[in-house]
Parts: sequence; structure tokens; C-alpha cells
Amino acid sequence: MVEKSTDAPVRIIGSRELHQNLPGILRELENDDVRYVLTVHGKPRAVLVGAEPYLNMVLEGKSSSEALVGLQLSALLGSSLNAMPLDDLERALGTKGK
Repeated sequence: MVEKSTDAPVRIIGSRELHQNLPGILRELENDDVRYVLTVHGKPRAVLVGAEPYLNMVLEGKSSSEALVGLQLSALLGSSLNAMPLDDLERALGTKGK
């Protein structure tokens, strides 16, 4: 089942849904704000981002929304927030420089 919340920075999708809805998902990935976490048997396996948004992300550096996606992915994978650099946490929470 695809989680389709327009204000969510990341959407969770299983491999079956990816296969069934690939053309629509590829269209959605053209949007800079759309990210998918692909799961297999409920475990995160990949993050899907459009080619142009990815290039922009690489050229411009990681934005606060990317840091937030990283935090969400870390939580899904069961990672400790202690392993995440403080700068990334501040950027994700929007507290850097405040």
C-alpha cells in the first residue's frame, strides 16, 4: 500500500506496489519534493528519488528536507540518532542558526 500524504517528505511503498504503479510513480518522482522508500517484506531496501531532483540535490548540497528524510529512514532501519551528525539533526529540525 502506498502512503500518499502530500505533505509527507517520504512515502513508503512495497515492491509489489512499485511494480503495479511504476508509470505513475515515475511521473511523481519528477517532483522535487517526492521521495519513496522501497520496502521488501516490510524492511527498507532503497530510497527512490527522480533523476533531476537527485542532480539538484547533489549540486546544491543536502537540504533540510533531505536531512529529514534521512532521519525518517534511520528510524525505519532502527538506527540510533547518536550515529547521525549534529549538523544533520539541526538541519532536519530547522534549528541550525536559530
